[in-house]
Amino acid sequence: MTGSAAESLHACRTNLGPAPRTFDFGDKRRYLRIPLPEWIAAAEPLREILWQQNTLLREGRLVWASLVQADERLFLPGVHDHPSTVIYSPDSAAFDEHPDRLRAMAHALKAVKSAGHEDPERGAFAAMLADETHYLPRVRVPKSLAGDDEVYCTHIIVCRRHLPDGVLRSALFPLIIHPDLTPRAMMLPSRYWPPELAG
Repeated sequence: MTGSAAESLHACRTNLGPAPRTFDFGDKRRYLRIPLPEWIAAAEPLREILWQQNTLLREGRLVWASLVQADERLFLPGVHDHPSTVIYSPDSAAFDEHPDRLRAMAHALKAVKSAGHEDPERGAFAAMLADETHYLPRVRVPKSLAGDDEVYCTHIIVCRRHLPDGVLRSALFPLIIHPDLTPRAMMLPSRYWPPELAG
């Protein structure tokens, strides 16, 4: 990523436009909407993302997200979409310019998952991350990791056609959220990313 993180996110916001947004139906059908995955029956809670994606696209706002864990197939060329675990903060003032702080927390969460902890809060969070059949709607990251920052962990569906070249290459990306209407979130389709972010 060249330039400042805040500039890249601002470019995404400009490209997407202010809410409420309207999209050409054909364009939305072909590109913007996440298709129904074949595996959704085994991940029923994630169906809510599909129900809420129109609301997110039309009314949501953009923040940085950092990847905690993802299906390894997303890092290779392929055709199927897969779920992933991410963290984000609705506090733009704290993280627009410093998404690297989110990335550091994501690394710490990954370490929490693979290590035992006497701290009950961290232990409970580690158990949730380890259970890959438990799809989080939105859970606050433990204060022992996030401090006073408002940071949440959630699952998203990573849609191949929303990725540059169809491959997940970066741990940081813009996420669409609307905390007032839904705990779910979705990756901003890369059509709206600036070149420095997509490259």
